[in-house]
Amino acid sequence: MAEISKLEVECKAKCSAVKFFSMMTRDALKLPKYAPHTIHNVQVLPGDGEVRAGSVYIWVYKLDNKPSAVTTKVKVTALDHKNLSLTFTVTEGYLTDDYTSFSNTLTTTTQRDGNYNCLVKWSAQYQKANKDVPDPTYVMKMLEDFTKELDTNLLKER
Repeated sequence: MAEISKLEVECKAKCSAVKFFSMMTRDALKLPKYAPHTIHNVQVLPGDGEVRAGSVYIWVYKLDNKPSAVTTKVKVTALDHKNLSLTFTVTEGYLTDDYTSFSNTLTTTTQRDGNYNCLVKWSAQYQKANKDVPDPTYVMKMLEDFTKELDTNLLKER
C-alpha cells in the first residue's frame, strides 16, 4: 500500500477567521471576484447556496507550473462551522493524474498577533500514484498565494 504523506502551510491574515471561512463556504461563488489571479471559477453543488458535508465544488484555478487553468472536482467530506474547519477530498480532475488520493483541510482560527487577526492553515494528505511523482508543494504555494490575495481583497471592503 502506498504511503500517505502530509504537507502543511500556515498564513497569517488580517481579516477575521469567520470572514475567511465564510468566503470558503457560504460565499464561495464570490471567490473569483476576491481572488481573480488564482481562482477563475467555482461552482458549488447542489446550487442552493448552502455548503454541507457531501457538497461538491468544481474549481478552475491557476497553478504556477501550468500554462493554463486547471479544473478539480472535490467533495466536502468534513465541515465544522464551530471550529471553522473544512475538508475537501478530490474526486476528479487535475490532481487525480498524479495522486491516488488527495484531501485538503482548511482551518481558520482567531489569533491576534500584532496586525494579524487570523491564522489560516491548509493541510494536504495525499498518496502518490508512483514514486516518481513529486510532493505537491506547488499546490501548497498556490494555497498560500490564494490566502494572501483573498485576505488583501477582503480587507478592501472595510
